Amino acid sequence: MIGKQKKGRGFRGLLDYVEQNSEGTLIGGNMFGQNARELAKEFKISRQLNPEVERAVYHVSLSAAPSDCIDKELWKEIAQKYLEKMGFDSNQYAIYRHSNTDNDHIHIVASRIRLDTGKVVHDGWDYLRSEKVLREIEKEYGLFQVKSREKQQKAVSTGQVKRIEREQQEYESGKRQTPPEKSIKQKLQQAINKATLDKPTLPLMIARLQIKGIEVRAGFTRTGKSKGISYCIDEQAFSGTNLGAAYTFNGLQKHRGVDFKPERDSEPIKKLISNPNLALEIFQRHQQQEEKLKRQKEKSKGIER
Repeated sequence: MIGKQKKGRGFRGLLDYVEQNSEGTLIGGNMFGQNARELAKEFKISRQLNPEVERAVYHVSLSAAPSDCIDKELWKEIAQKYLEKMGFDSNQYAIYRHSNTDNDHIHIVASRIRLDTGKVVHDGWDYLRSEKVLREIEKEYGLFQVKSREKQQKAVSTGQVKRIEREQQEYESGKRQTPPEKSIKQKLQQAINKATLDKPTLPLMIARLQIKGIEVRAGFTRTGKSKGISYCIDEQAFSGTNLGAAYTFNGLQKHRGVDFKPERDSEPIKKLISNPNLALEIFQRHQQQEEKLKRQKEKSKGIER
C-alpha cells in the first residue's frame, strides 16, 4: 500500500476535486455532510477552535496493490486505523473512494485541528511514521507487502527527535514563539531532494546545492570511478551514507534519478568542486537551455495549428 500526504489551506477546493473529479464516491468518515458543500461547512467547526492555523487541511491518498481486493467496509476500517495511528483520533474526516485508475485507492480529507483540545496534530516525522503504519496495516490485513523506503533516508538522532518534539510542545502551548527548527541533517536531505526533483545531471545538482551554500565533495579514481560523495552546511559535514542510501553517489542515480556519465561529467564536477563560483554559470546555462527548449516547443505547436 502506498500513502501520500499533503497539507493545505482550503477544504472546499479539495473536497470538490475528490468528489467531482475521477468518479469519487463518499464511503465513510465521522461527519454528517453528504457532499463537498456540506462537508466544507462542517469542517468550519474545527477551524473555529483554532483560527490561527493556516494549513488546517490534511489530505492522504492510500493506494492498494493490484493483487489486493479491498471492499468498501475494509477501506473504511483501514482509513480509521491509519488516522488513529497517525494521531488523528479526535479529528473530523471524510473518506472518498476513486475508481478512475487501474489501482484502487481512497482519499482521506481530515482536519489537523483536534476537536477535544483545539490543538494541531503533531506532524513531526510524518513521512517515516506513515511508512511504518502502512507496513503494520499490510501485515495485519494480509495485504501485499511493499518494500519500505525508510532506509533511503536516515532519520536524525534520538536526541534531535526529543528536542524537536519538546520545542513543538512549547510552541503549541505558547511558551515558544517559533516552531522547532529542522536539524542540519533534515535540511540537507530536503535540499538534495529539491535539487534532484527533475532528475538533473550530477554537475547541475552540485551547482544547485552550491548556490544554496552547501559544499559538495566528490572524488574519482584514475579510471573515473567514484570514491564517494559528502555534503557540508553550517560547518557540519555528512557523508552520503550518513544521510541515507538515496544520498550516496550510486544512490543519487538509483533512487533520485540523477544522470551521471563519467566521460561527460567527471571534469565539470572536478572544476565545480575546486571553484564553486562556476555554479552560477552552470545554473544559468541550464536555465537558458530550458527557455530555448520551451520556445521551440511553443513554436512547433504554433506550426502544427
